[in-house]
Amino acid sequence: MIKSVLDYMDITAARFPDKAAYIDEEKTITFEGLRQEVNKIASGMLPDAVYGEPVLVYMAKSVDCIEAFLAVRATGAFYVPIDVEMPAQRVRHVIDTCRARLIITRRCDNIPEELTGACKVLYMEDLLASPEAVREEELKKIRARQIDTDPIYAIFTSGSTGVPKGVLISERSAINFTEWYCETFEFTEEEIFANQTPFYFDASVKDIYATLRCGSTMYIVPQKLFSLPARLVQFLNDNKVNCIDWVPSVLCMIVNFRTFEKVKPQYLKKVMFLGEVMPTKQFNQWRRALPDIKYANLYGPTEATGDCTFYKVNREFADTEPIPIGNACNNTEVMLLKEDGTLAGDGETGEICVRGCSLALGYYNDPEKTAKAFTQNPLQKNYEEKIYHTGDMGRYNEYGEIVFVARGDSQIKHMGHRIELGEIETAVGSVDGVDRVCCMYNKNTNRIIAVYEGAIDSKEIIARVKDIIPRYMVPNQFVQLDSLPLNMNGKIDRALLAKTYTEA
Repeated sequence: MIKSVLDYMDITAARFPDKAAYIDEEKTITFEGLRQEVNKIASGMLPDAVYGEPVLVYMAKSVDCIEAFLAVRATGAFYVPIDVEMPAQRVRHVIDTCRARLIITRRCDNIPEELTGACKVLYMEDLLASPEAVREEELKKIRARQIDTDPIYAIFTSGSTGVPKGVLISERSAINFTEWYCETFEFTEEEIFANQTPFYFDASVKDIYATLRCGSTMYIVPQKLFSLPARLVQFLNDNKVNCIDWVPSVLCMIVNFRTFEKVKPQYLKKVMFLGEVMPTKQFNQWRRALPDIKYANLYGPTEATGDCTFYKVNREFADTEPIPIGNACNNTEVMLLKEDGTLAGDGETGEICVRGCSLALGYYNDPEKTAKAFTQNPLQKNYEEKIYHTGDMGRYNEYGEIVFVARGDSQIKHMGHRIELGEIETAVGSVDGVDRVCCMYNKNTNRIIAVYEGAIDSKEIIARVKDIIPRYMVPNQFVQLDSLPLNMNGKIDRALLAKTYTEA
């Protein structure tokens, strides 16, 4: 019985000891090498790591970072990823919230002393170079004590709607999610993943643990390539990558720059997208260029261990149609609840709420926000059962699939009409010449604002969208940018755009 991701590590190391597991620009680690180094690092941490408490991992995205995650689990503690690119204020917030005693880092990552506070700092180089033997008996006792409801990690949300919160995930949720992901998309040891998302973004969990479970190989794509689309695709070809799970912003960049006219992925078989809405126009460009690939749309919050619904694309979509987010993942139920706590019916919009073992344990050191977001299931009166409120709105289509409508806070009242900004984005984004778009509402001026990138005049956009959406939904103001800003997770930075264009 699997009760820890460390079980994946041990089983796979026995099956494929000499196979490359994780690869970055500077290091390749085999599965057996991974097992040995994880136990070595964990042994050096034992005097300081405390069972059930957080250990901060302050590192650039790397193979070493994955080793540190697993080593922290081997001590019975849980890990909290902190990337070296994070702003100092955010790092300080994470450290203060966690009240951690321990940080593990590398000397090359140059952690500022003023950020460490009362934490003890351990360096990977010292732990791996230590002459002390692996403390096998102590590690075995810790493994025997561990249960699957123990926390595995805390990931701090992007904070686009406020102060970042530490979402605490259990081993059970991570294992359930990994099993579903691997079985649903039929992953084997033949899979070669190319990781795009930062390790402080929950989407990275899929790549890391699918690799560990299946005996696959995962490449960590150099960050610089995500601004060089032709070289990015060539990287996939050079390493025979056959599966990617990337945010839409990256997938859109590739087709917006007409990359497939120069070079196409030769080995790619599976493409998943997640984290934000995938514009259908750009998706159709991918599909026309690479029709034999299997595509899937994944949806879910960090609080549901990454994904709670999925849709394997199995039909054609017009550029003006949204791609469904589909149906619930295994051991998960997704409900669309109206404001009165009842289920939304056909044609009705409701808040996307989730129940099941994918739910997070809550927000670390934040019981007030936990109680607000994780509430009693209004459809179950006879025993305690928590559901998570995503704040997103959805509806069912004629196929019984859930369609993402918009964030709850992006529904506006304009000229007497209730409007979903996401519907406007779909319409504007379908226009030839518009590469990406983000729509906002300025409550002070009662104006709908569309910020877009693309080589087309706003008057031409207006002329074309009038045939797609009602006149009262056509944006009152258009802002043309060379490129839309992205946040640390690679998604459109809506918070920055709102601050820039709606707070005047």
